[in-house]
Amino acid sequence: MTITKTTLALAVIALAGCSSTMERRQADGSFAYAQLETEPTLKAPANLHAPKGDGRFDIPPAKAQGPVGKELDIRAPRLVLTLVDGSRLEESESGSKVQIDARDGVGDVVSIVQQRLDQWLAARNIPVQKRGSTQIETGWFVPADSETMMASADDFPVKRRFAISVKAPEHKRTAEVSIKSLGAEKTSSDDEETIIGEGERAAVAVLNDWLAYYASKDEVSARDQLLAKFRPVAVTLRQEEGDQTAFVLGADFERAWNRLPMVLEHLGFEVKDIDKSLGTLFVSYKGSPDSSFWSGLFGGDDKELTLEHGKYQIQLGELGDNTSMTLTDDDGQPLPTAKYTEMYNQFAELMRDGDLKELKK
Repeated sequence: MTITKTTLALAVIALAGCSSTMERRQADGSFAYAQLETEPTLKAPANLHAPKGDGRFDIPPAKAQGPVGKELDIRAPRLVLTLVDGSRLEESESGSKVQIDARDGVGDVVSIVQQRLDQWLAARNIPVQKRGSTQIETGWFVPADSETMMASADDFPVKRRFAISVKAPEHKRTAEVSIKSLGAEKTSSDDEETIIGEGERAAVAVLNDWLAYYASKDEVSARDQLLAKFRPVAVTLRQEEGDQTAFVLGADFERAWNRLPMVLEHLGFEVKDIDKSLGTLFVSYKGSPDSSFWSGLFGGDDKELTLEHGKYQIQLGELGDNTSMTLTDDDGQPLPTAKYTEMYNQFAELMRDGDLKELKK
């Protein structure tokens, strides 16, 4: 008897939960209006004339197509959460969209967005049915089964498919990401009372989950960049034929890129602009390097470089597990080997100093 009561209680709780979910989605009162049919036109007998109306109170035929009655979800629309730095919201009737702008040092944000999409699809085990240059169509999956933000896509398990589009202007400094529902099916035919929610609401839940994943990856990347800034890097001087000289930094591009600006400030350079996609730093040499650092190394003598004060470009390039670094003047002419040789001791010492701190501004 105890088992019977327990089973009955669980069944009642399950039905109550389902009922309360549906009640939150539906308006109060009767839905009999959804079953009403249009009254037939008044027909006058053959020997009489039908009364003439002026049409002021005629109800025009409905043009909108959409859910009515129990199928109409009255809850407030789900909002897209702009969790990613540089993202901004754009809503439209055809689907939910978010625009993501490139941040400083990032030239091609589209490539990053596409990379984040691929990583997210793999992490969530979402199948890809079709892939094009600007759109991905997913296979069937059940968002509600996920333990992530997209679990709120539906109130009960529903199989869904989505189209994920990435559009961008030619400069690729802005990417527009939109997600649109392509279909939905119940996972079970046992419950005929439940009604599948609208695709737009589910699409926003899936979009929010991707944005949260994107933001979490950005946090990890920012933490890694901060740590890389203070990790020492070995430097060697490479001389080649034709007076082609370069510094070889003993770190991969990302680590070298994050470390270099702080070191350049100690050398007396001011970073004016950067283009990470090209590996270029636009700098100006103003002299007056950090005197406290050099006095500790050389007994109080400041070691200002003999470079002319002015604009220079620093170019980083991938070199296997290392990174090459070359310098050119404002006219694009490479610096002579003698300048690299002069800079080497000071530059190498700064790059491998694990206690180096950012200069106070």
